[in-house]
Amino acid sequence: MLWLNFLHIYQPPTLEKDLLIRISKEAYFNIVRVLLRNPQYKITLNVTACLTEYLNQIGYTKLIDDLKFLVARGQIELTGSAAFHPLLPLLPIKEVERQIQINYDINQRYFGKLYQPQGFFLPEMAYGDETARAIKRAGFRWIILDEISFDGKINSGCLDYTKKYKLKNIGLNVVFRNRKLSKTFVPEEIEKILKQEKRPEIVITATDGELYGHKYKDQENILDNILKNENLTTLTITEFLAQKRKEEKINVMPSSWESTPAELTHRVPYSLWQHSKNKIHKQLWQLANFALQLNYQGKRDPNHFASRLHLEKGLASCTFWWASDKDFKLFNYAAWNPEEVEKGALELLRSVRSLSKINPQKKIMAEKMFLAIHQAIWTKHWGKFRKTK
Repeated sequence: MLWLNFLHIYQPPTLEKDLLIRISKEAYFNIVRVLLRNPQYKITLNVTACLTEYLNQIGYTKLIDDLKFLVARGQIELTGSAAFHPLLPLLPIKEVERQIQINYDINQRYFGKLYQPQGFFLPEMAYGDETARAIKRAGFRWIILDEISFDGKINSGCLDYTKKYKLKNIGLNVVFRNRKLSKTFVPEEIEKILKQEKRPEIVITATDGELYGHKYKDQENILDNILKNENLTTLTITEFLAQKRKEEKINVMPSSWESTPAELTHRVPYSLWQHSKNKIHKQLWQLANFALQLNYQGKRDPNHFASRLHLEKGLASCTFWWASDKDFKLFNYAAWNPEEVEKGALELLRSVRSLSKINPQKKIMAEKMFLAIHQAIWTKHWGKFRKTK
């Protein structure tokens, strides 16, 4: 059985340093250790550029060097992405292109000539046709998406993982993750599959890399054990696509790796980040688009770089995700954190504040937008808290 294992590691630049250190020790170094002691094990890895930068800032150059070693040894394939993890289909194309280029520039600075990404990871696997065209123009050959983007269904049985799929009129190859498997501690499920008499030819999983050590402690060394199984092989995604396989050209649906069939039926593909019935989402995007507009207009402003940095931090998908208030019953928590929402909104406001040459009236408009968000999130939060008492 062939296992294509895609890992995505990312932390926002606003994350507390102590927490990044903890996550790195529990997950990122753990991923490296498993690869080092299992030279036959291959993965495809996205390291979002803002995380690469942050790891360097806290002195974790050894981790970056270990990743470089594993890339050189052929065990890791690195991908491209958007530098600060925004939801790309919701941004202007010129911002999409900028985020892609910044991600490339930062990662090449740290990984050097070893960083030659063929594939691209869309933050939150949020797909849109125009975004895909921008990715293709940037020189990438493939993307990875959730299976729901294939036909709007989960586990429909229509997806053939042995095929090579290519997007019609765009030209990008696309591979699809198995959502059900990817929502588990994957090695545990792989172990179960390997014990079956009838096994699938190919299993494709894609998860946050933090699963391996931070979110789940593999105390029984399941991953190491399955990697010793002679019935299991691993490849990078580019290696898989280089094989001679039947190819099919398809169209896919706007979606994310958290989309539900009902959401796609109602044409709400990015509900966790932009929902028409979510007042706070509307307010956040009003401020985000205003900050984007002013930043573009202020390219010659002496503080443009500082404004840009605040803007990029504020556009991170988690700003909007934490405002969704979706109840993830499986994990017994809701996607609601007013402090994280406020933190992102404040970065958007600081982007406007930083510009020295814009009309003060514009800054006052941004301040009012932020205050409206502040009031909305805390009114909602304390209202929710009161109901639980």
